[in-house]
Amino acid sequence: MSVRSAVNGFFFEPVPLGRVAAMRFLAGLYVWIEWWAYMPFIFRHRFVPEELYQPLFIGRVLPIPAPDYWIVTGTLVVMLAAATPMMFGYRPKLFGWILFVAYFEWMIIANSYGKVDHASFGFMTLLLVLCMMPSDAKWGDREHLSERVGWGFKLVQIGVVCTYFLSAWAKFRYGGFDWADSGVFTWAIIRRGTVFSDWMLDFPGLLHFAQWGMIVFELSTPIVLLVYRWKKVQYAIVAFLYCFHIAVFAGLGISFLPHLVAMACFLPLERIEPRELARKAKARFTTRKDATTEREPEPQFESGP
Repeated sequence: MSVRSAVNGFFFEPVPLGRVAAMRFLAGLYVWIEWWAYMPFIFRHRFVPEELYQPLFIGRVLPIPAPDYWIVTGTLVVMLAAATPMMFGYRPKLFGWILFVAYFEWMIIANSYGKVDHASFGFMTLLLVLCMMPSDAKWGDREHLSERVGWGFKLVQIGVVCTYFLSAWAKFRYGGFDWADSGVFTWAIIRRGTVFSDWMLDFPGLLHFAQWGMIVFELSTPIVLLVYRWKKVQYAIVAFLYCFHIAVFAGLGISFLPHLVAMACFLPLERIEPRELARKAKARFTTRKDATTEREPEPQFESGP
Protein backbone atom coordinates (compact mmCIF):
# COMPACT_ATOMS: atom_id res chain seq x y z
CA MET A 1 0.00 0.00 0.00
CA SER A 2 1.41 3.38 -1.02
CA VAL A 3 1.63 6.32 1.34
CA ARG A 4 -0.96 8.20 -0.69
CA SER A 5 -3.53 5.40 -0.54
CA ALA A 6 -2.88 4.97 3.20
CA VAL A 7 -3.44 8.68 3.82
CA ASN A 8 -6.59 8.70 1.68
CA GLY A 9 -7.87 5.61 3.45
CA PHE A 10 -7.35 7.28 6.80
CA PHE A 11 -8.84 10.69 6.06
CA PHE A 12 -11.51 9.69 3.57
CA GLU A 13 -12.84 6.48 5.07
CA PRO A 14 -16.44 6.19 3.77
CA VAL A 15 -19.07 6.66 6.47
CA PRO A 16 -22.83 5.97 6.15
CA LEU A 17 -25.11 8.99 5.96
CA GLY A 18 -27.21 7.64 8.82
CA ARG A 19 -24.47 8.68 11.23
CA VAL A 20 -24.89 12.30 10.13
CA ALA A 21 -28.59 12.33 11.08
CA ALA A 22 -27.80 10.80 14.45
CA MET A 23 -25.03 13.30 15.21
CA ARG A 24 -27.23 16.23 14.20
CA PHE A 25 -29.85 15.08 16.67
CA LEU A 26 -27.32 14.58 19.47
CA ALA A 27 -25.74 17.98 18.83
CA GLY A 28 -29.07 19.79 18.89
CA LEU A 29 -30.19 17.89 21.97
CA TYR A 30 -27.01 18.84 23.83
CA VAL A 31 -27.48 22.53 22.97
CA TRP A 32 -30.91 22.39 24.61
CA ILE A 33 -29.47 20.66 27.68
CA GLU A 34 -26.36 22.81 28.10
CA TRP A 35 -27.81 26.23 28.87
CA TRP A 36 -30.05 25.12 31.76
CA ALA A 37 -28.47 21.90 33.08
CA TYR A 38 -24.80 21.59 32.12
CA MET A 39 -23.49 25.18 32.11
CA PRO A 40 -26.30 27.45 33.36
CA PHE A 41 -23.72 30.00 34.54
CA ILE A 42 -23.29 31.17 30.94
CA PHE A 43 -26.81 32.57 30.84
CA ARG A 44 -26.20 34.34 34.16
CA HIS A 45 -23.47 36.37 32.48
CA ARG A 46 -26.22 38.68 31.25
CA PHE A 47 -26.12 40.25 34.72
CA VAL A 48 -22.31 40.50 34.98
CA PRO A 49 -20.84 44.03 34.69
CA GLU A 50 -19.05 44.70 31.41
CA GLU A 51 -15.91 45.73 33.32
CA LEU A 52 -15.29 42.07 34.20
CA TYR A 53 -15.30 41.00 30.56
CA GLN A 54 -11.85 39.76 29.49
CA PRO A 55 -12.30 38.63 25.89
CA LEU A 56 -10.35 35.76 24.44
CA PHE A 57 -7.93 36.46 21.60
CA ILE A 58 -10.63 35.82 19.00
CA GLY A 59 -12.92 38.19 20.88
CA ARG A 60 -10.27 40.89 20.69
CA VAL A 61 -9.62 40.35 16.98
CA LEU A 62 -13.25 40.32 15.89
CA PRO A 63 -15.44 43.38 16.47
CA ILE A 64 -17.58 41.63 19.08
CA PRO A 65 -19.19 43.90 21.70
CA ALA A 66 -19.02 43.11 25.39
CA PRO A 67 -21.91 40.88 26.50
CA ASP A 68 -24.87 42.58 28.09
CA TYR A 69 -28.39 41.42 28.95
CA TRP A 70 -29.71 41.55 25.38
CA ILE A 71 -26.63 40.07 23.70
CA VAL A 72 -26.57 37.05 26.00
CA THR A 73 -30.32 36.53 25.82
CA GLY A 74 -30.45 37.04 22.06
CA THR A 75 -27.56 34.62 21.50
CA LEU A 76 -29.35 31.95 23.50
CA VAL A 77 -32.65 32.45 21.66
CA VAL A 78 -30.97 32.24 18.24
CA MET A 79 -28.98 29.20 19.32
CA LEU A 80 -32.02 27.26 20.50
CA ALA A 81 -34.16 28.36 17.56
CA ALA A 82 -31.54 27.08 15.11
CA ALA A 83 -30.78 23.85 16.99
CA THR A 84 -34.37 22.60 16.86
CA PRO A 85 -34.90 22.36 13.07
CA MET A 86 -31.32 21.23 12.52
CA MET A 87 -31.61 18.29 14.89
CA PHE A 88 -34.68 17.06 13.03
CA GLY A 89 -33.11 17.45 9.59
CA TYR A 90 -35.05 20.50 8.36
CA ARG A 91 -32.71 22.62 6.23
CA PRO A 92 -29.80 21.39 8.32
CA LYS A 93 -27.11 23.35 6.47
CA LEU A 94 -28.85 26.72 6.85
CA PHE A 95 -29.74 26.26 10.50
CA GLY A 96 -26.45 24.48 11.13
CA TRP A 97 -24.50 27.58 10.12
CA ILE A 98 -26.75 29.80 12.24
CA LEU A 99 -26.24 27.47 15.20
CA PHE A 100 -22.48 27.38 14.74
CA VAL A 101 -22.17 31.19 14.67
CA ALA A 102 -24.45 31.56 17.70
CA TYR A 103 -22.66 28.84 19.64
CA PHE A 104 -19.31 30.40 18.74
CA GLU A 105 -20.47 33.63 20.38
CA TRP A 106 -21.89 31.60 23.27
CA MET A 107 -18.46 30.09 23.93
CA ILE A 108 -16.80 33.53 23.82
CA ILE A 109 -19.31 34.67 26.44
CA ALA A 110 -18.62 31.55 28.52
CA ASN A 111 -14.82 31.72 28.46
CA SER A 112 -14.11 35.44 28.71
CA TYR A 113 -14.37 35.84 32.47
CA GLY A 114 -11.15 34.21 33.65
CA LYS A 115 -11.89 30.49 33.17
CA VAL A 116 -11.39 28.73 29.86
CA ASP A 117 -12.80 25.22 29.39
CA HIS A 118 -11.45 22.81 26.79
CA ALA A 119 -14.32 20.30 26.88
CA SER A 120 -16.18 22.07 24.06
CA PHE A 121 -13.40 22.04 21.45
CA GLY A 122 -14.48 18.78 19.84
CA PHE A 123 -18.13 19.81 19.99
CA MET A 124 -17.47 23.10 18.21
CA THR A 125 -15.58 21.16 15.55
CA LEU A 126 -18.63 18.90 15.23
CA LEU A 127 -21.00 21.84 14.76
CA LEU A 128 -18.78 23.27 12.04
CA VAL A 129 -18.50 19.94 10.25
CA LEU A 130 -22.25 19.29 10.39
CA CYS A 131 -22.84 22.53 8.45
CA MET A 132 -21.13 20.93 5.44
CA MET A 133 -22.67 17.46 5.62
CA PRO A 134 -25.24 16.23 3.05
CA SER A 135 -28.71 17.58 3.70
CA ASP A 136 -30.46 14.34 2.74
CA ALA A 137 -28.96 12.27 5.56
CA LYS A 138 -31.62 10.03 7.13
CA TRP A 139 -31.72 7.96 10.29
CA GLY A 140 -30.67 4.36 9.77
CA ASP A 141 -29.17 4.90 6.31
CA ARG A 142 -26.36 2.33 6.07
CA GLU A 143 -26.45 1.92 2.31
CA HIS A 144 -25.24 5.32 1.14
CA LEU A 145 -21.58 5.89 2.01
CA SER A 146 -19.75 9.19 1.69
CA GLU A 147 -16.06 10.00 1.75
CA ARG A 148 -16.95 13.62 2.47
CA VAL A 149 -18.74 12.52 5.62
CA GLY A 150 -15.74 10.38 6.52
CA TRP A 151 -13.44 13.37 6.08
CA GLY A 152 -15.64 15.57 8.27
CA PHE A 153 -16.01 13.09 11.08
CA LYS A 154 -12.29 12.35 10.95
CA LEU A 155 -11.68 16.03 11.71
CA VAL A 156 -14.02 15.76 14.69
CA GLN A 157 -12.22 12.65 15.87
CA ILE A 158 -8.89 14.45 15.62
CA GLY A 159 -10.38 17.33 17.61
CA VAL A 160 -11.52 14.89 20.28
CA VAL A 161 -8.06 13.32 20.51
CA CYS A 162 -6.41 16.76 20.60
CA THR A 163 -8.51 17.56 23.68
CA TYR A 164 -6.65 14.81 25.50
CA PHE A 165 -3.23 15.11 23.89
CA LEU A 166 -2.95 18.89 24.15
CA SER A 167 -4.14 18.71 27.73
CA ALA A 168 -1.01 16.72 28.55
CA TRP A 169 1.06 19.22 26.56
CA ALA A 170 -0.44 22.08 28.58
CA LYS A 171 0.51 20.32 31.81
CA PHE A 172 4.13 20.11 30.68
CA ARG A 173 4.07 23.64 29.29
CA TYR A 174 2.90 25.31 32.48
CA GLY A 175 3.87 22.86 35.20
CA GLY A 176 6.54 20.62 33.76
CA PHE A 177 7.08 17.31 35.52
CA ASP A 178 6.12 19.03 38.76
CA TRP A 179 2.45 18.59 37.81
CA ALA A 180 2.77 14.80 37.89
CA ASP A 181 4.79 14.93 41.13
CA SER A 182 2.48 17.41 42.85
CA GLY A 183 -0.60 16.81 44.99
CA VAL A 184 -3.09 18.01 42.39
CA PHE A 185 -5.28 14.90 42.66
CA THR A 186 -5.27 15.19 46.46
CA TRP A 187 -6.29 18.83 46.17
CA ALA A 188 -9.03 17.93 43.68
CA ILE A 189 -10.51 15.24 45.92
CA ILE A 190 -10.41 17.50 49.00
CA ARG A 191 -12.17 20.21 47.03
CA ARG A 192 -14.64 18.15 44.96
CA GLY A 193 -14.43 14.59 46.20
CA THR A 194 -17.39 12.23 46.61
CA VAL A 195 -17.96 8.96 48.39
CA PHE A 196 -16.42 7.25 45.36
CA SER A 197 -13.09 9.09 45.66
CA ASP A 198 -12.63 10.20 49.28
CA TRP A 199 -11.14 6.83 50.22
CA MET A 200 -8.18 7.52 47.92
CA LEU A 201 -6.92 10.20 50.30
CA ASP A 202 -5.66 7.37 52.51
CA PHE A 203 -3.41 6.17 49.67
CA PRO A 204 -1.18 9.08 48.56
CA GLY A 205 1.07 6.72 46.63
CA LEU A 206 -1.89 5.62 44.53
CA LEU A 207 -2.78 9.24 43.75
CA HIS A 208 0.80 9.98 42.75
CA PHE A 209 0.79 6.95 40.46
CA ALA A 210 -2.57 8.05 39.01
CA GLN A 211 -1.16 11.46 38.07
CA TRP A 212 1.59 9.85 36.03
CA GLY A 213 -0.97 7.47 34.62
CA MET A 214 -3.06 10.43 33.51
CA ILE A 215 -0.12 11.83 31.54
CA VAL A 216 0.53 8.48 29.85
CA PHE A 217 -3.18 8.05 29.14
CA GLU A 218 -3.57 11.47 27.50
CA LEU A 219 -0.43 11.07 25.39
CA SER A 220 -1.60 7.62 24.23
CA THR A 221 -5.04 8.66 22.99
CA PRO A 222 -3.95 9.07 19.31
CA ILE A 223 -3.97 5.26 19.20
CA VAL A 224 -7.75 5.39 18.81
CA LEU A 225 -7.23 7.08 15.43
CA LEU A 226 -4.58 4.65 14.23
CA VAL A 227 -6.69 1.52 14.76
CA TYR A 228 -9.48 2.71 12.46
CA ARG A 229 -9.19 -0.46 10.35
CA TRP A 230 -9.94 -2.63 13.38
CA LYS A 231 -13.37 -1.37 14.40
CA LYS A 232 -13.87 -3.66 17.38
CA VAL A 233 -10.59 -2.46 18.86
CA GLN A 234 -11.53 1.16 18.18
CA TYR A 235 -14.96 0.72 19.74
CA ALA A 236 -13.35 -0.88 22.79
CA ILE A 237 -11.02 2.10 23.22
CA VAL A 238 -13.93 4.53 22.85
CA ALA A 239 -15.89 2.53 25.43
CA PHE A 240 -12.90 2.82 27.78
CA LEU A 241 -12.85 6.60 27.26
CA TYR A 242 -16.55 6.83 28.12
CA CYS A 243 -15.97 4.70 31.25
CA PHE A 244 -13.06 6.97 32.21
CA HIS A 245 -15.30 10.04 32.09
CA ILE A 246 -18.04 8.28 34.04
CA ALA A 247 -15.48 7.47 36.73
CA VAL A 248 -14.23 11.08 36.80
CA PHE A 249 -17.80 12.35 37.11
CA ALA A 250 -18.56 9.89 39.91
CA GLY A 251 -15.38 10.77 41.78
CA LEU A 252 -15.08 14.51 41.22
CA GLY A 253 -18.34 15.67 39.66
CA ILE A 254 -16.47 16.86 36.56
CA SER A 255 -18.40 16.23 33.36
CA PHE A 256 -17.13 16.52 29.78
CA LEU A 257 -20.59 16.24 28.24
CA PRO A 258 -19.96 18.21 24.99
CA HIS A 259 -16.75 16.25 24.50
CA LEU A 260 -18.66 12.97 24.95
CA VAL A 261 -21.24 14.07 22.37
CA ALA A 262 -18.50 14.80 19.83
CA MET A 263 -16.80 11.47 20.61
CA ALA A 264 -19.98 9.65 19.55
CA CYS A 265 -18.92 10.17 15.91
CA PHE A 266 -16.60 7.19 16.42
CA LEU A 267 -19.61 4.94 16.96
CA PRO A 268 -21.81 3.21 14.31
CA LEU A 269 -24.88 5.32 15.09
CA GLU A 270 -26.19 4.63 11.60
CA ARG A 271 -27.50 1.34 12.99
CA ILE A 272 -30.09 3.25 15.02
CA GLU A 273 -33.48 3.61 13.33
CA PRO A 274 -35.97 5.41 15.63
CA ARG A 275 -39.03 4.39 13.61
CA GLU A 276 -38.01 0.76 13.66
CA LEU A 277 -37.32 0.92 17.39
CA ALA A 278 -40.72 2.52 17.97
CA ARG A 279 -42.41 -0.15 15.83
CA LYS A 280 -40.74 -2.97 17.75
CA ALA A 281 -41.58 -1.35 21.10
CA LYS A 282 -45.20 -0.96 20.06
CA ALA A 283 -45.39 -4.54 18.83
CA ARG A 284 -43.84 -5.82 22.08
CA PHE A 285 -46.25 -3.76 24.17
CA THR A 286 -49.22 -5.04 22.13
CA THR A 287 -48.04 -8.65 22.49
CA ARG A 288 -47.71 -8.32 26.27
CA LYS A 289 -51.09 -6.66 26.51
CA ASP A 290 -52.76 -9.46 24.51
CA ALA A 291 -51.01 -12.11 26.62
CA THR A 292 -52.21 -10.44 29.82
CA THR A 293 -55.74 -10.30 28.49
CA GLU A 294 -55.70 -14.01 27.64
CA ARG A 295 -54.51 -14.93 31.14
CA GLU A 296 -57.25 -12.97 32.89
CA PRO A 297 -59.86 -15.40 34.24
CA GLU A 298 -63.41 -15.03 33.15
CA PRO A 299 -65.71 -13.73 35.88
CA GLN A 300 -67.78 -16.41 37.65
CA PHE A 301 -71.41 -15.68 38.55
CA GLU A 302 -73.16 -17.68 41.19
CA SER A 303 -76.69 -18.62 40.47
CA GLY A 304 -79.32 -17.60 42.99
CA PRO A 305 -81.36 -20.05 45.11
